Amino acid sequence: MEPHNKLMLIFIILLFISGATLLPDVAIALLSVVLAVGINLILFHLLRPFDKFEVDRIIDRTKVSPPADLNTTISLKYNGRFPATANISFECRSLNLVVNTGTSVFTPGQNFESTFAIKADKRGVHKLSNTVVNVRDWLMLSGRKLEFDNETEILVLPHVYPFGTLTNTATSSALGVTSSIKRGRSSEIWGIREYQPGDDYKIIAWKAMAKSPDHKPKSRITAGEMGPAISIVLDVGQDMGLPNEDDINLDVAADLAASITYNFTKEGTRTGLIFFDNRTRNIIKPSKGEEHLDNVLRNLALAVPSSDKFLSSTLSSTQKQFSAEFGRTLIVISSRLDDKLFSNYMARIKAVKDLLLIIVHNDENQSSAEILQKESTSKGIKTIVTNKANIQNAIKEIEVWSSGSI
Repeated sequence: MEPHNKLMLIFIILLFISGATLLPDVAIALLSVVLAVGINLILFHLLRPFDKFEVDRIIDRTKVSPPADLNTTISLKYNGRFPATANISFECRSLNLVVNTGTSVFTPGQNFESTFAIKADKRGVHKLSNTVVNVRDWLMLSGRKLEFDNETEILVLPHVYPFGTLTNTATSSALGVTSSIKRGRSSEIWGIREYQPGDDYKIIAWKAMAKSPDHKPKSRITAGEMGPAISIVLDVGQDMGLPNEDDINLDVAADLAASITYNFTKEGTRTGLIFFDNRTRNIIKPSKGEEHLDNVLRNLALAVPSSDKFLSSTLSSTQKQFSAEFGRTLIVISSRLDDKLFSNYMARIKAVKDLLLIIVHNDENQSSAEILQKESTSKGIKTIVTNKANIQNAIKEIEVWSSGSI
């Protein structure tokens, strides 16, 4: 039974009791209360002020890079003929936003507008709930809840850390490309790459071959040629769900993958992304350009840890199936630290790929990460360990690695 109905029933019972006990003053007072409550409820349902509200909610952006300050504006118009009492509420729990305007009296024809700030600082898809207007009767005994269908998704992309001081030429050289400032016609040179069987002798760069430490044949990259590629293997296994300060390991890993993709695609290097745990979950083939970068960042924003463990043994066999378009350079970002054979299987990949291994850890398993780093390094694998607090240092190490200086 609704609270206001219970209250009415109590008043009616008291009215009969006072009448039966010959207490006319009490009976008249209770009768007045019953009439007031009754008239209030009847008018509330006849005049239906809860049907007279118009609500519109606007958010200035729905896709952002963190940290970002968003603003959402609520506009309400009351079209009733009599004053109404109501409050407005909505929320986004994942971004710690709970809005409730508190109870206010709205006069006929009144327009209400208010703007609320949202701190978008966590990667992922966040839902801004439907707007709810809770309209109360004039004695605040009953009410109607109106829910407006305006749920909004806010996509918070991973954080991108641009490379700092190294030039594009230095960064590309580790991947077999020396950038050129020339652009435009198909006859112009974009860079230098390793010689491949079947290359026309006219594009062989004899001077570059003479200057290179290994003196291996080099070929010029002309406009329209795709050039080299790198691929990132991102662990999306169970260990990526471990806490890392106020985030999880996957948030740190996604920031790293986003930053690597951003920096290399901006320099013209095709970059791919493979989501992997005990099997391949998703593949974005190497490409470049703004549309490709946006696709990578969007998929990284949506990534969540699975319930399966990352299997280095499966990756070792699976990577053999990657076609040549995925490139020779492979960057593996993982949080798996309890796999005793991890470094052995990484060494197998290293035998056929130019491999960079990035281990994401938290405070509790830092020592395990450092042990794995030592094991992998002893097998000739460049290994970087990082957590949320040291991510910018990791980005600098990646930049140095990409320059070929180590």
